[in-house]
Amino acid sequence: APLSRRYRRLAGEPLEEALTKTMLAALKLVDWGQNTRPGVEAAGYITLKQPPPLRAPRDSSYPTPVWPENDPRLVRRRVWDAAAALLSSIPQAAEFEYTMLALSKNFVSSPHTDRNDFSVQYLLSLGDFTGGGELCIEDDPFQVSIITTCNRLAKCDGRFPHWVSKYEGERYSVVFFRSQGTFDAPIRAVHTL
Repeated sequence: APLSRRYRRLAGEPLEEALTKTMLAALKLVDWGQNTRPGVEAAGYITLKQPPPLRAPRDSSYPTPVWPENDPRLVRRRVWDAAAALLSSIPQAAEFEYTMLALSKNFVSSPHTDRNDFSVQYLLSLGDFTGGGELCIEDDPFQVSIITTCNRLAKCDGRFPHWVSKYEGERYSVVFFRSQGTFDAPIRAVHTL
């Protein structure tokens, strides 16, 4: 008889509503016309390194520039700062050393692994979507964890096969990951906070 898979349902750590609203507002300002991962089906997918600080001119006789709300430098700074505030709001995640953020809008995925990760990742999803949108990750060949991440922070290892379940509506995701520095060997797919 064929072996059947087991499924277990989990939920990430709830995030403060004020912080998720700020994050969602920042994500809605992103120019989603770009896709830095062409093999991925999404309305937009970008990765961000920590942006440099916005500085006033060196010569104090020049007025400090005022950037429009949708200026890419300002938008990326807002997204990075909102994401950092979300991660640091969960004490167990606050010390995580990440080097990049992966941001997506309406990401649809088939099972894949994140080969460039050096460690676990923290992730969340936001938006107005129904009927799914959970992170599904293979704990082993016989068990899949289905994790609710909407307005919740989850911790998993993207080097294990994972995907997003089907959904309807507008869904954004934010993934904190490390692609350089200390390498942590993959131990298990899902980690508790």
